[in-house]
Amino acid sequence: MTTRRKLLQSMTAAPLLVALPPALRAQGALRTTALGGSLTLIQGAGSNVVVAEGSNGLVVVNGGRPEQAEALLAEIGRLSGDKPVAALFNTSWRPEFCGLNHLLGPRGTRIIAHENTRLWQGADLYIDWQDTHYKPLPTEVQANDTFYKTGSMQLDDELIEYGFISQANTDGDIYVHFTGADVLVVGSMLVPNGWPLMDYASGGWIGGAQAATTALLERAGDHTKLVAASGGVVGRQQLEEQAGMLAHAYERVSWAFQNGKSVEEFLASDPMQDFRSSRGDPELFLTLLYKSTWYRVPGRAVRNII
Repeated sequence: MTTRRKLLQSMTAAPLLVALPPALRAQGALRTTALGGSLTLIQGAGSNVVVAEGSNGLVVVNGGRPEQAEALLAEIGRLSGDKPVAALFNTSWRPEFCGLNHLLGPRGTRIIAHENTRLWQGADLYIDWQDTHYKPLPTEVQANDTFYKTGSMQLDDELIEYGFISQANTDGDIYVHFTGADVLVVGSMLVPNGWPLMDYASGGWIGGAQAATTALLERAGDHTKLVAASGGVVGRQQLEEQAGMLAHAYERVSWAFQNGKSVEEFLASDPMQDFRSSRGDPELFLTLLYKSTWYRVPGRAVRNII
């Protein structure tokens, strides 16, 4: 079994998901993929980044890690002929999504995020399961255009819809849907080949992850291109697979609480063994699943627990 120390060491420098494809672990050259229409996917910056080009400017979804922001912005300029970034979305508060904030925020670029994301960006925060202390971002680096439920904007003929669903990995995860190109950027709400990690320190939990997956399935069509935090373009099938996995996880953590099992006993029962071959080691996922559910027990979110 992986030790807690090794888990913490590995997660300190990793995005909020596990089992990243090997290509995305490298700090090498950025890679681009055309998504159709005016959209391009950039990989290798710490998180997937989507760039939409309009006649007078760009809309960018996610900003990679701070240490890769300059290279990422240079690549965006190369792709667009140095068009200005009109708007930047942060789908989460976590650093791997907000690197471009450090360059674009001081320039006055519109940075769109859920209000909870802005609050976390400005917080002095210790994440115990990562053993990591996150310091507040300067005000000019934080999101400056926030919302609570949904919003929309126009980029030439492309209607962009964005919104918050539920407390999945954090309490500020959002989607950004380019409806014309039918490209749906979902950040950490979908992890096709690994385990979504429900960060209880910033509001994530299994019920929110299930609600988010269900709502994304309702939004995504048969031909929708989904862009998660890492990996290549996927589709509805991966959402359906995640929904099944989360349903099983909910059943097992419900069983654990209903039978008075400790987190150690829960881990020892190997409740996600059927998913190991496709998703990897579930230990950190299960630990966060258990702890994030524990915080919800007083509200009777887990049936029959009281």
